[in-house]
Amino acid sequence: MPIAITGGNGHLGAVLCPLLLEQGHRLRLLEHHRTDVIARLDAERVRGDLLDAGAMDRLVAGCDAVVHLAARISIDSNNDPLVPRVNVDGTRHVVQACLRHGVRRLVHVSSIHSYNSRPLDAPLDETRGPARPDAAAYDRSKAEADAVVLRAVGASGLNAVILAPTSVIGPLDHGPSLMGRAIADLHNGKVPLLPPGGFDFVDVRDVAQAVAQALAHGAAGEKYLLSGSYRSMRTLAAAVVRVAGRGTVPRVAPPSLLRTLLPLFRAQAWLTRRPPLMTREALDTLLEGHPDIRNDRARAALGFRPRPFEATLSDTLDWMRGAGMLIGAGQR
Repeated sequence: MPIAITGGNGHLGAVLCPLLLEQGHRLRLLEHHRTDVIARLDAERVRGDLLDAGAMDRLVAGCDAVVHLAARISIDSNNDPLVPRVNVDGTRHVVQACLRHGVRRLVHVSSIHSYNSRPLDAPLDETRGPARPDAAAYDRSKAEADAVVLRAVGASGLNAVILAPTSVIGPLDHGPSLMGRAIADLHNGKVPLLPPGGFDFVDVRDVAQAVAQALAHGAAGEKYLLSGSYRSMRTLAAAVVRVAGRGTVPRVAPPSLLRTLLPLFRAQAWLTRRPPLMTREALDTLLEGHPDIRNDRARAALGFRPRPFEATLSDTLDWMRGAGMLIGAGQR
């Protein structure tokens, strides 16, 4: 069937689009700034962005389904005015286009950040409330975008499901993403200190399979958590060292020390023209990373089966090695 996709050039899109093409679907992809991944695909492309309602109409018209992957991801979102505009207003444009053109199914890919992480000592499932009013702007924007979708389901009969993955890692991370860059830097010995805390990590290929399943399965108005397994940052670093077969695990720095170093991280980012790997928001996110995120609902409705973390990490490093992102032995 014809499927319109936003965010096809991102990490998840790089895995999902070939999967859907292999399944015989016809794709129409939103073309924004970067096009290196989608340019290689046998798919129609529409130039524009989420804030252009006309572009959303051109993208969606004539398609049976829409997969909304695109989002403004930030670990300094309180200082990024595009976060609420892209994530909330952009989602509203997608939803309105779906309603105007009678789309049969919208799969909206949200985030674990749309949920309130507290309390940390009770399992987190789909009954947990949305991000708190004092949460980071990114978290609040994802919760508000979900509300836009759910209002359209209830008020206008939109056939939509929401998927909420945790931290997505895995092969084909061309960007790379912030976590992909962190894994490469850990392998390459460029991380002198580890932050405390941790997060739940899920394989991009398992998320892509869940998205493909959600095109035909899952009840309208339902939200499905796509979690993998929790790892502390120290455990993640130790796993990278173990898979790489060399190196040492950096020590974990106390939060107070990292907070005093935040201006240095920001200055380094400015000098290297790369996003900082550590911000106050990122540190708070790791400290509040929930250790027990349940995916029972996705298992039952979508056949979701996340693979072991160690297999994901091994495949990720193998792909990064082939992509030239990793420094070989003796090259540090």
